[in-house]
Amino acid sequence: MLAHKSVFYGALSSIVIIAIVVLTYHSSPSRSIVKKASLAPLKWVYTQSFQYSRRAFSAAIHQDHIYIMGGVNGHGEYIKTVEYSKINTNGSLGPWQSTTALNESRFYLDSAILGHFLYVVGGANGPLGDDNIPLASVERAKILADGRLGSWVKQAYLSTPRRGLRVINNNQTIYALGGYNGSFLKTIERAEVLPNGDIKHWRAESEPSRVDRYIHSAARHNNKIILLAGHVDKSNTMSYGDVETTTILPDKTLSPWTVEPSRLRQPRFIASATAFNYYLYIAGGHDGTQRLDSVEFAHISKKGSLGQWRNTSSLNTARSAAALVHYRDFIYILGGVNKGLAIR
Repeated sequence: MLAHKSVFYGALSSIVIIAIVVLTYHSSPSRSIVKKASLAPLKWVYTQSFQYSRRAFSAAIHQDHIYIMGGVNGHGEYIKTVEYSKINTNGSLGPWQSTTALNESRFYLDSAILGHFLYVVGGANGPLGDDNIPLASVERAKILADGRLGSWVKQAYLSTPRRGLRVINNNQTIYALGGYNGSFLKTIERAEVLPNGDIKHWRAESEPSRVDRYIHSAARHNNKIILLAGHVDKSNTMSYGDVETTTILPDKTLSPWTVEPSRLRQPRFIASATAFNYYLYIAGGHDGTQRLDSVEFAHISKKGSLGQWRNTSSLNTARSAAALVHYRDFIYILGGVNKGLAIR
């Protein structure tokens, strides 16, 4: 029954929040923005909106451009459109422009950028609702000098379809973590990216996560992968508040996962996380009852362990199925859905 509930929460409401929000700090360009634990974000402000509303999509940053891919639009349709925007020096965004669309419409996908290539991994398509189909397909496109994308080229399939997965990249390797293929997954697989950008095959990791993860959040800090939050399967408790970490070893395998003592103040799923400057942030999401506007952050020690979670500036709009990315002194939360109302 919970599996069906998880699909329901992924599919409910065809309207998304298309305003993009940037979290700003008072700092000089040459100075790290959150070196001290007492230095907290100030406020969220709106910036340039997408051309098209979307939720349950993926976002990635390459140099000074943000890319958004796939998702579900305001009409409840899976989409394969891709947009990109240039990040200005003050953190604002230029107009969003269309570029080469994906070969395959998909939502609850994830993405990674390695070198000058953008990869999209997994997700789902098919009927919108309980019967949508988890995908194993992978595509990549070359990022051109002007920010546009070249043609999308199909790559080796995942060893199992994964909807609501997370993707982490490090050292020319992509890791696909968790998701749903008919069951909530603990399994992880990885693929090495060849110098020409191709992925030839995926291999299963021997160390699964401690907790099955679906529509969860993930981040990488140095050689640490962090998994957190997500939807609980077969339980009246809808969302996780735990955090677990692993180390990427020199041979690119993963160490056994460790559950961190530090837990989120607010359990959540369909949230988004990012890590930089020794801090981990998670924003928005759903707690099983309502969409959230809360944002939490925790300090990451030099050894990779997490400090206590603390709340910081709330979003202007509660939202789930959004995307959180960072660039220099700014954090952006993009898109999502809130109460069936589109915000522009």
